[in-house]
Amino acid sequence: MQFLLCAVYVVFTISGVTFMKLGSMAENLKGFIVPIVNLRITGLSLVGYMCYGISFLLYTVIISKFELGYISPILSGVVQIVTLIVAFFVFKEQFSLNAGIGAAMIIAGVIIMNWKF
Repeated sequence: MQFLLCAVYVVFTISGVTFMKLGSMAENLKGFIVPIVNLRITGLSLVGYMCYGISFLLYTVIISKFELGYISPILSGVVQIVTLIVAFFVFKEQFSLNAGIGAAMIIAGVIIMNWKF
């Protein structure tokens, strides 16, 4: 059950940032712009804000069920890796050698944290 909770958290976090970015990029959608920061708010970005809000609530539940020093770095690493993958496939962002090395180091860190000595 706790693994499922973590997986749902990751899905909502990634969905949130993805919809926020899609909404801010969509020029043909109705919405409004916050002039001070030039932020475009559309229906897609609002969905992103809702998903991200849900992920925040899920994170609050998760840290009450796990050791903070254990779960926080693991979830952060997983979110970073999945974000990198989504950025590459959905937004066609570049995947550099440095990003690949960083991702490998994050994965290695997660494996080491879960290694039973």
